[in-house]
Amino acid sequence: MTKSHGWQVPIAWFKLALVIGLAGLAAIAILPAYFTGQWPWVNPPQVAQMERLQTLQQEGLPLPGWQMTDHQPVTINRQAWSLAEYQAEGDRRQAGGLPSVAVLLRPQPWHSDQPQIEWLDLQGVQAWQIEQSQSLRMPLTPTSGTIQARWLQAQNDHQSLAVAQWYAWPRGGHPAPSRWFWANMRSQLSDRRLTPWVAVAVLIPTPPQADLDAYEPLARDLIQQIQQQLVSTVFQY
Repeated sequence: MTKSHGWQVPIAWFKLALVIGLAGLAAIAILPAYFTGQWPWVNPPQVAQMERLQTLQQEGLPLPGWQMTDHQPVTINRQAWSLAEYQAEGDRRQAGGLPSVAVLLRPQPWHSDQPQIEWLDLQGVQAWQIEQSQSLRMPLTPTSGTIQARWLQAQNDHQSLAVAQWYAWPRGGHPAPSRWFWANMRSQLSDRRLTPWVAVAVLIPTPPQADLDAYEPLARDLIQQIQQQLVSTVFQY
């Protein structure tokens, strides 16, 4: 006679309980969608501001206190960017010494697109040699969070520039794509919305080997203005 082992029955009951528990969790997750008809795979999260992002690509970004003297869509490594040149006006021009600046924007092209290698694309197509690199960090309004930009001195055979780079999104900004990734995860979990983004590069012409610190106040002012304009005119729900 074969003796039965006492542990066979408890394991069988454990497996049954596990199956029932998993079925219960699945039912809890699925029943609300069943009654509302809103299945997550039928209506995936989207970027609510996609139309405004596309308009930004075509028209550029107005900046208070600056006149947009030129704008054109450009292609960098097969990616669509927006290039605008600005000249200080009014009180800013009277203060003297403010150069014209250029702003490159790459608005998120489509719902599924994520920031990736925008800074490498810029550096490669411009053949920049990076002389200095540091970070600029500043608080914004309570609804816009904190922003950090990569701040560097770049030059090639034709020009020398002070450059500020960051990815802007509704409640902050940072030059690392991973920071946007976590912000996007939070917005999906909280309200099933994707977080829109815009890659921003501010280009300030400088003399060769110029002191980068001398251009920091102007850069900080432009970073804050651009971020606030994006939040108020593009990112708002």
